[in-house]
Amino acid sequence: MSTQNTQVIEKKTNKFTEATVTSVLSRIAEIQATGEIVLPPDYVPENAVRAAWLILQGVVDSSGNPALDVCTKESIANAFLDMVTSGLSVSKKQGYFQVYGNKLQFDQSYIGDITIAKRVANVKEVNAVTVYEDDEFEYEVDLSNGRKKVTKHKQKLQNIDLTKIVGAYAIVTYNDASTDTEIMTITQIRTSWSMGGAKGNSPAHNKFTDQMCEKTVISRSLKIETSSSDDKGLMTDKTAIDVQHEIKQKANKQEIDFTNVDDAVIEEIPVEEALVTEEIDFSNQEESDAPNF
Repeated sequence: MSTQNTQVIEKKTNKFTEATVTSVLSRIAEIQATGEIVLPPDYVPENAVRAAWLILQGVVDSSGNPALDVCTKESIANAFLDMVTSGLSVSKKQGYFQVYGNKLQFDQSYIGDITIAKRVANVKEVNAVTVYEDDEFEYEVDLSNGRKKVTKHKQKLQNIDLTKIVGAYAIVTYNDASTDTEIMTITQIRTSWSMGGAKGNSPAHNKFTDQMCEKTVISRSLKIETSSSDDKGLMTDKTAIDVQHEIKQKANKQEIDFTNVDDAVIEEIPVEEALVTEEIDFSNQEESDAPNF
């Protein structure tokens, strides 16, 4: 058999078709039936998977090649499974598909972080605010538990300038009325961006820098909650949930073997007492022009 024919066969074998989606759904149903995964009662995996299938057809890698041509069917199936076991949906912007080599991966978005946090960590709401160069900003640190609390933030309309962002903070409010506050300087935020696929160079980072800063600090504020969810968070009995500030292994985080998906179907395969008060000094932040995204 010629090399060219071998490549054609390999390409067909790696293809993931709409027919294969049905097989994946069947496999997910089987896993549910055995109790290996437990999904939120209001989550319909069929809807999430079929919507994800439509979105996947527009996903490309860094070279512009369609994910369906580049990625293996096993990695695509497991990306779908990762989305489903998290109880999230790409169509609701709770996550997105990203191509890494010949592998497809489901990456949880900040909206997904909030969704999971509300579901499993007793989070009521999350609000983020951008801090600009001339804002008056102060916060306290509670020495008894290390929690931060913003005590002063005065901002004038004329202060709002994307080239003068010095930081951002997010306040997480829980159902018991307690709060956690995460604060990040612009240097920390840009460092976080540099770890992403776009390296902070996307049009969104350039045109909506304040919103991207707020998304980043929200994700960081929910890092423990969203990466340490408990299987109880997927149960109907919400009173069993007690994972607000605990570090546990992420629920249902497993890879399922889809290599045995029916080949007949695939043959075409055509995420007060003691308080220390201080004022954040952003004056020592590295001076920079408007972000070069």
